[in-house]
Amino acid sequence: MGDTPRQRIAVIGATGQVGMALSRALHRLGHEVIAVSRGRSASNRSQLDQLAALGMHLAFQEDLTNVSQVVAILAGCDVAVVALRANARLVRELEPPILEAARKADVRRFVPDEFGTHTKGLDYGVGTLFDAKKEFQEQVFRSGLEWTLIFPGGIFDYFLPNLRLVERITTFGNLHCTFPTHSLEDIGAISAKAVTDSLTANKAVQMYANVVTQAKLVTMLKRLWPDHHFEIEHVSTETIIYLKEHGDPLKISAKGGAEPDRERHGINYATYVLGRLACLDDPDTINANDLYPGYVYKKPEEALADPKFVFGETHYNC
Repeated sequence: MGDTPRQRIAVIGATGQVGMALSRALHRLGHEVIAVSRGRSASNRSQLDQLAALGMHLAFQEDLTNVSQVVAILAGCDVAVVALRANARLVRELEPPILEAARKADVRRFVPDEFGTHTKGLDYGVGTLFDAKKEFQEQVFRSGLEWTLIFPGGIFDYFLPNLRLVERITTFGNLHCTFPTHSLEDIGAISAKAVTDSLTANKAVQMYANVVTQAKLVTMLKRLWPDHHFEIEHVSTETIIYLKEHGDPLKISAKGGAEPDRERHGINYATYVLGRLACLDDPDTINANDLYPGYVYKKPEEALADPKFVFGETHYNC
Protein backbone atom coordinates (compact mmCIF):
# COMPACT_ATOMS: atom_id res chain seq x y z
CA MET A 1 0.00 0.00 0.00
CA GLY A 2 2.98 2.31 0.05
CA ASP A 3 2.44 5.44 2.15
CA THR A 4 -1.37 5.09 2.19
CA PRO A 5 -2.59 3.83 5.59
CA ARG A 6 -5.10 1.01 5.72
CA GLN A 7 -8.61 2.45 5.61
CA ARG A 8 -12.13 1.16 6.15
CA ILE A 9 -14.18 1.92 3.04
CA ALA A 10 -17.86 1.37 2.30
CA VAL A 11 -18.72 0.83 -1.36
CA ILE A 12 -22.45 1.31 -1.90
CA GLY A 13 -23.35 -0.57 -5.05
CA ALA A 14 -20.43 -2.96 -4.72
CA THR A 15 -21.84 -5.56 -7.13
CA GLY A 16 -22.24 -3.12 -10.04
CA GLN A 17 -19.69 -2.79 -12.81
CA VAL A 18 -17.64 0.03 -11.31
CA GLY A 19 -18.44 -0.98 -7.73
CA MET A 20 -17.14 -4.50 -8.29
CA ALA A 21 -13.93 -3.34 -9.96
CA LEU A 22 -13.38 -0.72 -7.26
CA SER A 23 -14.04 -3.13 -4.38
CA ARG A 24 -11.54 -5.65 -5.74
CA ALA A 25 -8.92 -2.97 -6.29
CA LEU A 26 -9.36 -1.59 -2.76
CA HIS A 27 -8.97 -5.12 -1.42
CA ARG A 28 -5.77 -5.61 -3.42
CA LEU A 29 -4.41 -2.41 -1.87
CA GLY A 30 -5.02 -3.87 1.58
CA HIS A 31 -8.00 -1.79 2.64
CA GLU A 32 -10.97 -3.11 4.63
CA VAL A 33 -14.01 -3.07 2.33
CA ILE A 34 -17.66 -2.99 3.38
CA ALA A 35 -19.54 -4.14 0.28
CA VAL A 36 -23.02 -2.64 0.49
CA SER A 37 -25.86 -4.07 -1.58
CA ARG A 38 -29.61 -3.53 -1.55
CA GLY A 39 -30.11 -7.29 -1.38
CA ARG A 40 -29.14 -10.68 -2.73
CA SER A 41 -30.70 -11.59 -6.07
CA ALA A 42 -30.17 -13.91 -9.01
CA SER A 43 -28.39 -11.10 -10.86
CA ASN A 44 -25.83 -10.29 -8.15
CA ARG A 45 -25.44 -13.60 -6.28
CA SER A 46 -22.22 -14.50 -8.08
CA GLN A 47 -20.68 -11.07 -7.43
CA LEU A 48 -21.59 -11.19 -3.74
CA ASP A 49 -20.08 -14.65 -3.41
CA GLN A 50 -16.87 -13.43 -5.04
CA LEU A 51 -16.59 -10.45 -2.71
CA ALA A 52 -17.28 -12.61 0.34
CA ALA A 53 -14.68 -15.15 -0.79
CA LEU A 54 -12.10 -12.35 -0.83
CA GLY A 55 -12.91 -11.62 2.80
CA MET A 56 -14.94 -8.46 2.35
CA HIS A 57 -17.75 -7.65 4.76
CA LEU A 58 -21.20 -7.80 3.13
CA ALA A 59 -23.87 -5.37 4.28
CA PHE A 60 -27.44 -5.39 2.96
CA GLN A 61 -29.65 -2.33 3.02
CA GLU A 62 -32.74 -2.37 0.82
CA ASP A 63 -33.87 1.15 1.70
CA LEU A 64 -30.97 3.54 1.19
CA THR A 65 -33.14 6.47 2.25
CA ASN A 66 -33.30 5.10 5.83
CA VAL A 67 -30.64 7.35 7.32
CA SER A 68 -30.35 5.65 10.72
CA GLN A 69 -29.84 2.21 9.18
CA VAL A 70 -27.25 3.51 6.71
CA VAL A 71 -25.49 5.28 9.60
CA ALA A 72 -25.10 1.90 11.31
CA ILE A 73 -23.43 0.48 8.19
CA LEU A 74 -21.10 3.46 7.74
CA ALA A 75 -20.04 3.70 11.39
CA GLY A 76 -16.26 3.50 11.66
CA CYS A 77 -15.68 4.00 7.92
CA ASP A 78 -13.07 6.45 6.67
CA VAL A 79 -14.55 6.73 3.20
CA ALA A 80 -18.01 6.16 1.71
CA VAL A 81 -18.20 5.60 -2.04
CA VAL A 82 -21.50 5.59 -3.94
CA ALA A 83 -21.30 3.50 -7.14
CA LEU A 84 -24.93 2.89 -8.01
CA ARG A 85 -24.89 4.05 -11.64
CA ALA A 86 -28.08 5.93 -10.90
CA ASN A 87 -30.30 7.96 -13.19
CA ALA A 88 -31.40 11.51 -12.35
CA ARG A 89 -34.39 10.41 -10.28
CA LEU A 90 -32.29 8.07 -8.15
CA VAL A 91 -29.53 10.65 -7.70
CA ARG A 92 -32.10 13.03 -6.22
CA GLU A 93 -33.85 10.38 -4.12
CA LEU A 94 -31.00 8.26 -2.80
CA GLU A 95 -27.81 10.27 -2.58
CA PRO A 96 -28.89 13.06 -0.18
CA PRO A 97 -29.90 10.61 2.59
CA ILE A 98 -26.69 8.61 2.01
CA LEU A 99 -24.70 11.83 2.37
CA GLU A 100 -26.61 12.70 5.56
CA ALA A 101 -25.87 9.23 6.93
CA ALA A 102 -22.17 9.64 6.12
CA ARG A 103 -22.11 12.96 7.94
CA LYS A 104 -23.84 11.51 11.02
CA ALA A 105 -21.51 8.49 11.00
CA ASP A 106 -18.46 10.81 11.02
CA VAL A 107 -17.18 9.46 7.72
CA ARG A 108 -14.15 11.49 6.75
CA ARG A 109 -14.52 11.46 2.94
CA PHE A 110 -17.53 11.13 0.65
CA VAL A 111 -17.29 10.01 -2.99
CA PRO A 112 -20.57 10.64 -4.86
CA ASP A 113 -21.90 8.58 -7.74
CA GLU A 114 -20.06 10.10 -10.69
CA PHE A 115 -17.82 7.62 -12.58
CA GLY A 116 -18.75 9.08 -15.97
CA THR A 117 -18.88 12.49 -17.64
CA HIS A 118 -17.05 15.34 -15.90
CA THR A 119 -20.23 17.00 -14.65
CA LYS A 120 -18.38 19.57 -12.57
CA GLY A 121 -16.95 21.01 -15.79
CA LEU A 122 -20.37 21.28 -17.47
CA ASP A 123 -22.86 24.12 -17.33
CA TYR A 124 -26.39 23.50 -16.14
CA GLY A 125 -28.78 22.60 -18.97
CA VAL A 126 -26.54 20.17 -20.87
CA GLY A 127 -28.56 17.16 -19.71
CA THR A 128 -31.07 16.06 -17.09
CA LEU A 129 -28.71 13.58 -15.43
CA PHE A 130 -25.89 16.11 -15.24
CA ASP A 131 -28.15 18.73 -13.67
CA ALA A 132 -29.14 16.25 -10.95
CA LYS A 133 -25.51 15.37 -10.30
CA LYS A 134 -24.44 19.02 -10.21
CA GLU A 135 -27.20 19.83 -7.71
CA PHE A 136 -25.98 17.01 -5.50
CA GLN A 137 -22.35 18.08 -5.86
CA GLU A 138 -23.33 21.40 -4.32
CA GLN A 139 -24.80 19.53 -1.34
CA VAL A 140 -21.58 17.54 -0.99
CA PHE A 141 -19.44 20.68 -1.09
CA ARG A 142 -21.56 22.23 1.69
CA SER A 143 -21.57 19.10 3.86
CA GLY A 144 -18.30 19.76 5.66
CA LEU A 145 -16.96 16.34 4.61
CA GLU A 146 -13.92 15.81 2.45
CA TRP A 147 -14.93 14.83 -1.06
CA THR A 148 -13.40 13.30 -4.15
CA LEU A 149 -15.02 13.12 -7.58
CA ILE A 150 -13.88 10.36 -9.94
CA PHE A 151 -14.30 10.94 -13.68
CA PRO A 152 -13.03 7.90 -15.63
CA GLY A 153 -14.09 8.97 -19.12
CA GLY A 154 -15.70 6.22 -21.17
CA ILE A 155 -15.83 2.59 -20.08
CA PHE A 156 -14.59 0.24 -22.81
CA ASP A 157 -17.84 -1.75 -22.71
CA TYR A 158 -19.89 1.25 -23.86
CA PHE A 159 -17.38 3.36 -25.76
CA LEU A 160 -15.62 0.74 -27.88
CA PRO A 161 -17.69 -0.61 -30.78
CA ASN A 162 -18.81 -4.20 -30.23
CA LEU A 163 -21.61 -6.55 -31.25
CA ARG A 164 -22.07 -8.43 -28.00
CA LEU A 165 -25.55 -7.15 -27.22
CA VAL A 166 -26.71 -5.53 -30.46
CA GLU A 167 -27.01 -6.34 -34.15
CA ARG A 168 -25.19 -3.30 -35.45
CA ILE A 169 -22.67 -0.68 -34.31
CA THR A 170 -24.02 2.79 -33.58
CA THR A 171 -22.01 5.99 -33.88
CA PHE A 172 -23.08 9.44 -32.70
CA GLY A 173 -22.72 13.09 -33.62
CA ASN A 174 -19.22 14.25 -34.50
CA LEU A 175 -17.07 11.21 -35.30
CA HIS A 176 -13.94 13.26 -34.60
CA CYS A 177 -14.71 14.41 -31.05
CA THR A 178 -11.92 13.20 -28.77
CA PHE A 179 -12.55 11.40 -25.48
CA PRO A 180 -10.61 9.12 -23.11
CA THR A 181 -11.74 5.54 -22.55
CA HIS A 182 -10.58 2.90 -20.08
CA SER A 183 -11.15 -0.70 -19.06
CA LEU A 184 -13.18 -1.44 -15.95
CA GLU A 185 -10.12 -2.96 -14.30
CA ASP A 186 -8.14 0.25 -14.84
CA ILE A 187 -11.04 2.39 -13.65
CA GLY A 188 -11.24 0.31 -10.48
CA ALA A 189 -7.49 0.50 -9.90
CA ILE A 190 -7.17 4.26 -10.37
CA SER A 191 -10.35 4.96 -8.40
CA ALA A 192 -9.11 2.82 -5.49
CA LYS A 193 -5.89 4.80 -5.37
CA ALA A 194 -7.67 8.14 -5.67
CA VAL A 195 -10.39 7.71 -3.03
CA THR A 196 -7.76 6.84 -0.43
CA ASP A 197 -5.14 9.42 -1.44
CA SER A 198 -4.61 12.49 0.74
CA LEU A 199 -3.70 14.47 -2.41
CA THR A 200 -7.22 14.07 -3.80
CA ALA A 201 -9.14 15.53 -0.82
CA ASN A 202 -11.61 18.09 -2.19
CA LYS A 203 -10.45 17.40 -5.74
CA ALA A 204 -11.79 15.80 -8.88
CA VAL A 205 -9.68 13.15 -10.61
CA GLN A 206 -9.90 12.88 -14.39
CA MET A 207 -8.64 9.68 -16.01
CA TYR A 208 -7.12 10.69 -19.35
CA ALA A 209 -5.35 7.80 -21.03
CA ASN A 210 -6.40 6.27 -24.37
CA VAL A 211 -7.67 9.48 -25.97
CA VAL A 212 -9.53 8.39 -29.10
CA THR A 213 -12.29 9.32 -31.55
CA GLN A 214 -15.16 7.24 -32.89
CA ALA A 215 -13.64 7.43 -36.37
CA LYS A 216 -10.34 6.07 -35.08
CA LEU A 217 -12.05 3.25 -33.18
CA VAL A 218 -14.17 2.13 -36.14
CA THR A 219 -11.10 2.14 -38.38
CA MET A 220 -9.24 0.11 -35.78
CA LEU A 221 -12.09 -2.41 -35.54
CA LYS A 222 -12.24 -2.91 -39.32
CA ARG A 223 -8.46 -3.32 -39.49
CA LEU A 224 -8.47 -5.95 -36.75
CA TRP A 225 -11.40 -7.87 -38.30
CA PRO A 226 -11.01 -7.42 -42.08
CA ASP A 227 -13.15 -10.44 -42.95
CA HIS A 228 -16.19 -9.28 -41.00
CA HIS A 229 -18.76 -6.84 -42.37
CA PHE A 230 -19.81 -4.39 -39.67
CA GLU A 231 -23.18 -2.74 -40.16
CA ILE A 232 -23.00 0.79 -38.79
CA GLU A 233 -25.87 3.10 -37.92
CA HIS A 234 -25.22 6.79 -37.29
CA VAL A 235 -27.23 9.08 -35.01
CA SER A 236 -26.81 12.66 -36.24
CA THR A 237 -25.99 15.69 -34.12
CA GLU A 238 -29.42 17.12 -34.95
CA THR A 239 -31.14 13.97 -33.69
CA ILE A 240 -29.12 13.97 -30.46
CA ILE A 241 -30.00 17.63 -29.80
CA TYR A 242 -33.68 16.94 -30.42
CA LEU A 243 -33.81 13.77 -28.29
CA LYS A 244 -31.98 15.25 -25.32
CA GLU A 245 -34.93 17.66 -25.02
CA HIS A 246 -37.79 15.56 -26.35
CA GLY A 247 -36.78 11.91 -25.87
CA ASP A 248 -38.79 9.61 -23.62
CA PRO A 249 -38.06 10.63 -20.00
CA LEU A 250 -38.94 7.18 -18.65
CA LYS A 251 -38.15 4.53 -21.28
CA ILE A 252 -34.74 2.82 -21.07
CA SER A 253 -33.78 1.38 -24.44
CA ALA A 254 -29.96 1.47 -24.45
CA LYS A 255 -28.01 -1.77 -24.16
CA GLY A 256 -27.29 -2.36 -20.50
CA GLY A 257 -28.49 1.15 -19.79
CA ALA A 258 -29.64 2.69 -16.53
CA GLU A 259 -30.61 6.11 -17.90
CA PRO A 260 -33.92 6.85 -19.66
CA ASP A 261 -33.61 7.85 -23.31
CA ARG A 262 -33.72 11.62 -22.69
CA GLU A 263 -30.91 11.39 -20.14
CA ARG A 264 -28.89 9.09 -22.39
CA HIS A 265 -28.99 11.58 -25.24
CA GLY A 266 -27.84 14.28 -22.83
CA ILE A 267 -24.77 12.08 -22.30
CA ASN A 268 -24.38 11.69 -26.07
CA TYR A 269 -24.68 15.46 -26.46
CA ALA A 270 -21.94 16.15 -23.92
CA THR A 271 -19.67 13.47 -25.40
CA TYR A 272 -20.16 13.58 -29.16
CA VAL A 273 -21.39 17.13 -29.76
CA LEU A 274 -19.73 19.29 -27.10
CA GLY A 275 -16.69 16.99 -26.73
CA ARG A 276 -16.91 17.34 -22.94
CA LEU A 277 -16.88 13.78 -21.63
CA ALA A 278 -13.60 14.74 -19.94
CA CYS A 279 -12.43 18.08 -18.60
CA LEU A 280 -8.95 19.12 -17.53
CA ASP A 281 -9.52 22.88 -17.29
CA ASP A 282 -11.59 22.75 -14.09
CA PRO A 283 -9.38 24.29 -11.35
CA ASP A 284 -10.22 21.53 -8.85
CA THR A 285 -9.37 18.69 -11.26
CA ILE A 286 -6.18 16.61 -11.23
CA ASN A 287 -5.09 14.55 -14.22
CA ALA A 288 -4.71 10.93 -13.09
CA ASN A 289 -1.70 10.66 -15.41
CA ASP A 290 0.08 13.19 -13.20
CA LEU A 291 -1.05 11.54 -9.96
CA TYR A 292 -0.01 8.02 -10.92
CA PRO A 293 2.51 8.34 -13.77
CA GLY A 294 3.76 4.75 -13.51
CA TYR A 295 0.38 3.13 -14.08
CA VAL A 296 0.10 1.17 -17.34
CA TYR A 297 -3.38 1.17 -18.89
CA LYS A 298 -4.96 -1.48 -21.08
CA LYS A 299 -5.29 -0.13 -24.62
CA PRO A 300 -8.42 -0.17 -26.81
CA GLU A 301 -6.56 -2.27 -29.39
CA GLU A 302 -6.25 -5.08 -26.86
CA ALA A 303 -10.00 -5.17 -26.27
CA LEU A 304 -10.94 -4.85 -29.94
CA ALA A 305 -8.59 -7.69 -30.86
CA ASP A 306 -10.45 -10.02 -28.48
CA PRO A 307 -13.35 -11.84 -30.22
CA LYS A 308 -15.16 -12.32 -26.91
CA PHE A 309 -15.12 -8.57 -26.33
CA VAL A 310 -16.26 -7.71 -29.85
CA PHE A 311 -18.69 -10.55 -30.59
CA GLY A 312 -19.46 -12.22 -27.25
CA GLU A 313 -19.05 -15.82 -26.24
CA THR A 314 -21.20 -17.47 -28.91
CA HIS A 315 -21.86 -15.04 -31.75
CA TYR A 316 -18.59 -15.16 -33.65
CA ASN A 317 -17.90 -18.05 -36.00
CA CYS A 318 -14.26 -18.37 -36.91
